[in-house]
Amino acid sequence: MLKTLESLIDGVDCLAVLGDLGTQVAGLAYDSRKVTEGDLFVAIPGTREDGARYIGDAIRRGARVVVAETLPEGCENVVLVRVSDSRSALARMAANFYDHPSRKMQLIGVTGTNGKTTTTLLMESILKKAGYTVGVLGTLGYRWGRENRTAPMTTPESLDLQSFFHQMLQDDVSHVVMEVSSHALALGRVEGCVFRAGVFTNLSQDHLDFHATMEDYFAAKAILFRDASLSCGEDFIAVINADDPFGARFLQNAEDANLWSYSTEKAGARVSVKSSELSAEGIRAVLAVPGGDLSIRSPLLGRLNLYNVLCAVATALALGCPGDAVQEGLEAVSHVDGRLQRVPVPRHLGVDVIVDYAHTPDAMEKSLSCLREMTRGRLWVVFGCGGDRDRTKRPIMGEVAARAGDVVVITSDNPRSEVPEDIIREIEPGVRSGGLSPVSGDKPGVGEKGYRIEPDRRKAIEWALAGAEPGDMIFIGGKGHETYQIVGGEVHPFDDRLVVREYYERVGGTTP
Repeated sequence: MLKTLESLIDGVDCLAVLGDLGTQVAGLAYDSRKVTEGDLFVAIPGTREDGARYIGDAIRRGARVVVAETLPEGCENVVLVRVSDSRSALARMAANFYDHPSRKMQLIGVTGTNGKTTTTLLMESILKKAGYTVGVLGTLGYRWGRENRTAPMTTPESLDLQSFFHQMLQDDVSHVVMEVSSHALALGRVEGCVFRAGVFTNLSQDHLDFHATMEDYFAAKAILFRDASLSCGEDFIAVINADDPFGARFLQNAEDANLWSYSTEKAGARVSVKSSELSAEGIRAVLAVPGGDLSIRSPLLGRLNLYNVLCAVATALALGCPGDAVQEGLEAVSHVDGRLQRVPVPRHLGVDVIVDYAHTPDAMEKSLSCLREMTRGRLWVVFGCGGDRDRTKRPIMGEVAARAGDVVVITSDNPRSEVPEDIIREIEPGVRSGGLSPVSGDKPGVGEKGYRIEPDRRKAIEWALAGAEPGDMIFIGGKGHETYQIVGGEVHPFDDRLVVREYYERVGGTTP
């Protein structure tokens, strides 16, 4: 696939072009190690390294064109393009290179702090029941047809994203449901994408190590709706959680026929709950939707998943999916990997173990609230906070855990470059302010409440499993689907679910 430089820079804010616009380009790269003969290399300034340092390496590997915010000196036989924003340029050129594949599919972008992964999987199931061929991009992987690839990040870099769209189009994918992270929006990864629908789930404290304030965080999320509405025009559908304060801001003064709100509380929302039953068996509800009522069932647990169901229903109906496809699609999703996921334990113990990805105060509060309703005995909370991430949420999460739980075990969760004990020390004051004191002995007595510090995550989980009594619920939060632990600069195999299974195998229990 050869493209002229002139065609690639269409729509790019170029400040200078030194060389022939007719130069033929064989491919694009933002990593010099992936450059091959005839490629265009984009030098992206990063938080750790500046891509401009690798321009020489890219040229040695055969780059014919170099795009950068500051042009290097002494580069011969190479076309140089100076741009105002390298990330934006990469995104626009990638879309041009692959002939804008997102224009030829129905692209649904889901953004928000919590619920993105579950909503995308529910949408995938519904769309498949409606007869469409679906691709999914998100935290759990990038997949379509027979392809199933590991996801190094929630939303791929723009060049990779456009490449995926191109491959999906070749495989006759009609709809793509993707998680759109605030990082991706702020860093321009989805520029050049044409979204048929933008979906907002909620907004709560997270990523404040990247976004300076909650307003900045909200502004990043809003980019999806601003840019998508410009590119897709009147055909763009916005699906908004009316119960979320930031969602309400999206809805203010909105009179767009393609604006779909959903709510558990507001009867005036386009999709709302008339009645619901939340139990250990899942969700049953009657929804008020345009044209009448819709009865739905889902094996997923709790009020937080009721919101995810509502979100998926509103989006599917907005896209024209029939009600029976919505119902069948919801019922087909029995669980979502690492999201309020039950881990099989020996039945005779009478203990439930739930693994969940919740790693924000709001997500953990909602998950624990859901589990509290189903817990007959004590609710155990095993959790930590990630290193090199927003430190301000650590005591808040500690307080959430203590107020909702009976026994809290503070441990490590991807400490990265930080010392686990230092992270724990920032969590502990919140646990104390939540009303818990340290457990007095090696394990809590019958019915005793309190907290324990155990930096070793495996030992922390095993301590909770050993101490739980019939009727107790153990919540293991923070990592969910992850199968690794990042300590220092190393990635170690670690899966909360596997730790639970291995414990019961070792102590002689059997799993169902």
